[in-house]
Amino acid sequence: MEHYSLKEIAAENGIYYDQGILKLEDELKIPISKFSYGDIVSIDATVKNETGLFGQCYVGVKFYKDGKRFRNKDGLLDEYSGICQFYGRGYREYLYHFVIPDGVDAVEAFISCENGGKLFIKRLEVSTHPFVPNSPQSGIKCVAHLGMTGYAPRNTMAGFYLAKRGGYRECVTNTNFTKDGYLVALHNNTIDETSNGRGLIQEMTLQEARQYDFGGYVSDVYKGSELPLLSDVVKFMAKSGMRPVLRLSSDFCGENRHFLAEIYEMIKDNGLLNRCTAKAFSKEALEGMAEIAGDTIRYGYCCKDVTREEIAWLKTLGTDVYFDLLYTKITREKVELALEHGVNVEAWIINDFESIIRLSEMGVTGFTTDYYMLDNCIF
Repeated sequence: MEHYSLKEIAAENGIYYDQGILKLEDELKIPISKFSYGDIVSIDATVKNETGLFGQCYVGVKFYKDGKRFRNKDGLLDEYSGICQFYGRGYREYLYHFVIPDGVDAVEAFISCENGGKLFIKRLEVSTHPFVPNSPQSGIKCVAHLGMTGYAPRNTMAGFYLAKRGGYRECVTNTNFTKDGYLVALHNNTIDETSNGRGLIQEMTLQEARQYDFGGYVSDVYKGSELPLLSDVVKFMAKSGMRPVLRLSSDFCGENRHFLAEIYEMIKDNGLLNRCTAKAFSKEALEGMAEIAGDTIRYGYCCKDVTREEIAWLKTLGTDVYFDLLYTKITREKVELALEHGVNVEAWIINDFESIIRLSEMGVTGFTTDYYMLDNCIF
């Protein structure tokens, strides 16, 4: 673990420091010398943003490989996919976390002021550690999207491991099935987008699907990743303490409805009753799971709108239900209508820090995200 005093940081960066306050109008850099893959860089600070506006005062971590800025699987620099902000007026406490991805050989924490931004920093602690303790009692909930999709191949064990190392309380995985009846973690009905193969998963046996590489499309680091069985994913989450959020396939209907019963048995066998969430775009899939599992799991309806009719239907599934809304479609009126009837609202897929803050102040209680290591960090 590394700690730096404000006086040391000011001297290293040539920044104004007086009577315990560091004044920043440009950029501050803090090199991290001791780190490993999956470690967390925590930036814990007491800061005043003189303007209080978004888009001026950023905080984050820069990763390097072979002297060049490290890019995530989408080819984006980290500052475009994971930076946070000091956004409030007056002195406020901030705690931000960033996970170190595979393949990085240099790490640097930074705080940057732009567009006339000015910060007064009263306290600043930068540290690295192997994990963030989970606490279900505090802070805004951020949910890992299919593992840490921003850095690792989605729906792979590597991605789920990284989400756990990142300190997430909950993690979404997709559910699908093979021709020979194995439940697997896969986003689409085809393997085209997430492997070096092509074709419909439901027309392949597990053995046929596992001849393909499900990680190399992100990075050479992940080459050889195989399509995971859903049972292995659920078992890992149960043992690690992460709550699984199972996004049910819309194909779990009709003659394929028996897969819902298999999933329920999987949840029960891993001790996850009352510690698991099922969500779906398909009402039929959710109704089928509710008939089997009753109130032993939580249900989320993935959609873009909230109406009184949808609320009434959703509450027939169980006592713990929520709307999982596309974040760009969320309005204050929709949130207030849901909360008025005792139903929470969560958001997907959100990788915009300003929107996380804005929607949390509106009453949204959870955010499924590809990048942000903010679970339990924003209060």
